Amino acid sequence: MNLLKSIAPELKHIIDAMYSVTNIDITIVDENLNRIVATNNINKVFRNKAPVNSVFHKSLMTGKQYLITDTINDPLCLNCFNKDSCNELAELCIPIHFNGKIIGVLGMCAFNEKARDNIINNKDSYIKFENQLSNIICTILSEKRFGELLEYRSTELVTLINSLNEGIIILDNNMKIMTKNNYINERLDLDINLILDIEEIIPKKSLEELDKKHFYGEVGPVKIGEYEFIINSNIIKIGGSKQGIILVFSDFNKMKESVLKSDLNKHITTFDNIIGESELLINAKRQAIQVAEKDVSVLLIGETGTGKEIFARAIHTASHRREDVFMAINCGAIPENLIESELFGYEKGSFTGANTTGKVGKFEIAKEGTLFLDEIGDLPYSMQVKILRALEEKEITKVGGHKSIKVNPRVISATHRDLHKMVREGCFREDLLYRLNVVPIYIPPLRERGYDIIMLSRYFLNHFSKIYKKDLLGFSAECEKYLLGYSYPGNIRELKNLIEYATIFEEDSIVGVKNIRKKIDSKDKQDSKTLAEMTKIYEKTIIENYLNRYGNSLEGKTEVAKQLGISMATLYRKIE
Repeated sequence: MNLLKSIAPELKHIIDAMYSVTNIDITIVDENLNRIVATNNINKVFRNKAPVNSVFHKSLMTGKQYLITDTINDPLCLNCFNKDSCNELAELCIPIHFNGKIIGVLGMCAFNEKARDNIINNKDSYIKFENQLSNIICTILSEKRFGELLEYRSTELVTLINSLNEGIIILDNNMKIMTKNNYINERLDLDINLILDIEEIIPKKSLEELDKKHFYGEVGPVKIGEYEFIINSNIIKIGGSKQGIILVFSDFNKMKESVLKSDLNKHITTFDNIIGESELLINAKRQAIQVAEKDVSVLLIGETGTGKEIFARAIHTASHRREDVFMAINCGAIPENLIESELFGYEKGSFTGANTTGKVGKFEIAKEGTLFLDEIGDLPYSMQVKILRALEEKEITKVGGHKSIKVNPRVISATHRDLHKMVREGCFREDLLYRLNVVPIYIPPLRERGYDIIMLSRYFLNHFSKIYKKDLLGFSAECEKYLLGYSYPGNIRELKNLIEYATIFEEDSIVGVKNIRKKIDSKDKQDSKTLAEMTKIYEKTIIENYLNRYGNSLEGKTEVAKQLGISMATLYRKIE
């Protein structure tokens, strides 16, 4: 007999209790995706089985937990059989283990914004519940005696409510307090062992409001001590009859902060945003995840367009600095005469054209956060020693200033250049390289990532189809073969550009090879250069390297002309 089905009544009791606490709909499926139990909303929406290729299915196959906060665009949901009719806003799937096997999956499903925010805000607590859940089910399967089951459920329920970031008070039918969780005890400084009446905690007026609602719904904000709470009430029913009331206390100020930060949170980058399953990419992600919590310098090495900044942002999000600033600086995009003031700031009136109030530099803005130095190989040689001093001494001085400012950013740098070769050529400081290159991580080019090309193509197609309101179902076999065979000198950035172009101009429901080939052919024509044009580019690179080495001053240019064996007039002409 199916293990989970044999204890369906007990499982129903557990998920109903969890629903009463969390207001999040819950279901449990077995190893065949059959729905064993579910809360009412899920019973109304779903059939008897979870969809094939759903996140439930993936959790069964891999034994991993999955948190989906955007069911429309998440890559894990792209091939789900129920994708077109899905109305979930978020989903957390946790595998159920018993005797070393996966016997089912518990899914927490959000059908409204409030439930979605609850899953996101308490995800760590719910994820940690996996072992507790497995223990509950193992005990139920092993011990059938009602008394032991009741005691175990009660203990585990208390453990769960104590792990939540909200206050919980459980009342009996006589409005006497049966249980208070750690959160409410700590916030209101309540004695754990002291038995109180609910009137001693909640103002009389608020209790009257809840009573008018028959203890269904919320009131607030309610001022209690130093805190303001939104109080949500639900009836506990067992066997169809009322057996008590659960009151949930949510910090009103944190709720306001959550609303203010909601737009920012949409742009948070995690390792889940890095799409691909190739061995090289998985290895890079594994290294980045391992180093994220360790406060060491990381050097991301890879060609332009491989996604180095996405890696940097994901490392920041996974670090203990995640609540602080992530500041990205493209070292090659800032003019040499401005880079010091951009990085370190300047005092008012320190140079002609300076802001009259002065300026805060990037180092100071990100002094306790993460500083991402992109294209570090393009940093002028004259600035490299100043960067090194700032990183080693953990302090900076503004341009035109005299006061030292303490800074302690975590440094992630990135380059597409061979910095070791640049050191040998005298274009990059060896001591700075050692300071930045504590943990090097190689980000592979797209041409080395195999089937990731198709995964990314489908992701971009889905993304741009929504933007341009096109009903595109996928790529033809010929098109996918062509995409796999192309070298992508511009890497992911180029692939994204190709798919956007094809999305705009495709007239059928399936993207063929025609528009992809047309876009690539037009690029090849633009890229073709004469020998004279290539010679000029080579000369420009050599001169820029020498200027980085000796400086852009008159003395520096004199030395560059001497080293290159040309006159100053020729040097100036080539610079122009």
